[in-house]
Amino acid sequence: MKRKGAALIFALLAVFLTTLSAWADASPTPSMSTVPQEEKIGRKVSESVEKQFPRVHDPNKEAQLNIIVKSLAAHMERDLNYNIRIIELKDPNAFSLPGGQMYITTGMLGFLKSDEELAAVIAHELIHADRAHGIVQSKRNNKLSLLSIAGMIAAAAAGAPEAAVVASAIQTAAINSYSIDLEKEADAKGIAAMHKAGYNPAAMLTMMERFNMERMRRPYRDPGIFQTHPDDRERVEAAMKFMREQGIEVRRKQAVGALKVDIIPLSGDLSLTIDGQAIVTLPHSPETERYLIAFSEKLDDTLALELAPYDLQIHGVSPEKSFIIKGKFILRENEAPIGFPPLEEIRDGVAEAVTKARRQNPLTNYYQ
Repeated sequence: MKRKGAALIFALLAVFLTTLSAWADASPTPSMSTVPQEEKIGRKVSESVEKQFPRVHDPNKEAQLNIIVKSLAAHMERDLNYNIRIIELKDPNAFSLPGGQMYITTGMLGFLKSDEELAAVIAHELIHADRAHGIVQSKRNNKLSLLSIAGMIAAAAAGAPEAAVVASAIQTAAINSYSIDLEKEADAKGIAAMHKAGYNPAAMLTMMERFNMERMRRPYRDPGIFQTHPDDRERVEAAMKFMREQGIEVRRKQAVGALKVDIIPLSGDLSLTIDGQAIVTLPHSPETERYLIAFSEKLDDTLALELAPYDLQIHGVSPEKSFIIKGKFILRENEAPIGFPPLEEIRDGVAEAVTKARRQNPLTNYYQ
């Protein structure tokens, strides 16, 4: 049964690639006039996808996803029938089809850390559909040739030991394998769309950085002719360059839900915490509550995963000492309430919290 299933997948993909390649070779540059043909191909492939992978019918989650789709689609160049569906697959992945239909796996939903990262995935796939990257790639003589598929069908039918690995790679590559320039375009235009729609574009970086970390932790045997995710490092660097050129600040903490500042009541005390780590605890009074709220707001505004140890400094001498984060005054010793810890202790606690958060997102150290 497994052999027949793999062969069936390959055969379906062969039909899809034959249809797409033939139409791409004969078609004009994708525009609104080509949408009917794109939608026809998309519907055909969608039927094949949903025969192979169970669709997850979760109205609440699909509504959430499509709200994000709608907000980002307003910034696409073409008015396609953009919508997204969930399929049951443990591998984190997402892909778009010609015409605007998108899919996201349950594995990807579990992998992402925030709605911001979810928006990054969707923005990237929207651009692939908007700019008809699948058709563009077909015109470039797609790496996945029909001859290659034919050989893999034979291997699967014969029960080759790597058939399952290759089958998984083909399923992804046939639908979602793009040259590095197309991936970079989807990243850059996706970042621009996120920025316009009010999402944090740094989520595009954090998502790719974490994928890169997963690959380092779980090396796999590359099937060879497939490159479903071109060089992540090159893509991250290109995305960061684009953000700098556009004047978009890189702030990763919101995208991964890190460095969250809270004020928590504790048996008559108030404790200011960063990611659950207590930084300062004082007796609860109206004065200390006002002071800690002001302190928390300044911390929330200045804390970032991109901070270096030298960005957290103590300036001056008592009683005029000041705690400064990246050039911004956070606390002044002579303004602190009675019982407030030394500023050096506060600085060390904040530095420890930043270090812990960076350990959870280690590639932040390399992509600045």
